[in-house]
Amino acid sequence: MGCVDRAARCQRSAHEGDEHYGLLAELDTYGTALWLCWRGAYVDLVVLRDCPVAGPGPDGDGCCLFAGHTEQHTWEDASEEVLCTS
Repeated sequence: MGCVDRAARCQRSAHEGDEHYGLLAELDTYGTALWLCWRGAYVDLVVLRDCPVAGPGPDGDGCCLFAGHTEQHTWEDASEEVLCTS
């Protein structure tokens, strides 16, 4: 899957397993985005709703992942580089 890893970078924080998600485009329709999902040799395009959770405080950053992701929110991952287009 080296070609996918070069074209899209997994945006989830450190996680177990080999399922990865790379953001391709914000769709601006009902808070959705187009994601590339890959696991081993399996690759798929999926439209997922944006994660609705924002960081603490009145000006908290929104999470840059999709609704229902299993690991921490992107604003909780301050120690690592987080790719976010919003």
